[in-house]
Amino acid sequence: PELLRKLEGEEVFVRCDYPPQNSSKTKTWCRIIEGSTCTLLVNHPRLGEEPGNPRYVIRDNPQQGYFTVTMAALAETDSGLYSCGLYESPRINILRTISLAVSRGESFPLCVLLRFPDPQEADAGKDLIRSPSPRG
Repeated sequence: PELLRKLEGEEVFVRCDYPPQNSSKTKTWCRIIEGSTCTLLVNHPRLGEEPGNPRYVIRDNPQQGYFTVTMAALAETDSGLYSCGLYESPRINILRTISLAVSRGESFPLCVLLRFPDPQEADAGKDLIRSPSPRG
């Protein structure tokens, strides 16, 4: 599977291409658990009266032969294997599999305010704004 690395709070966008003759089939996004079991997260169009999770969105582009999946507000617990496919109950024809790795972002300030003593005045200071290096 393809590896996608994201930070907590970000979104992931996945494009899934399908043959034109499958444009009317139900598109799906699922999470692979325990080997080959794929738990459905969202379908397009929705099946039955399922409420759906607003974090998962499928947008179909049948004229172009692909659909996109968006997963929003990522958390570390979202790390794992995901597949997009065409749902044909009771199975899913997998089109693409993604290994998603979500990690906490490094927290360092965007800028640091430092005060250096002014050699001319003992108790006055000058402000210096410095951007830290990514290494901290």
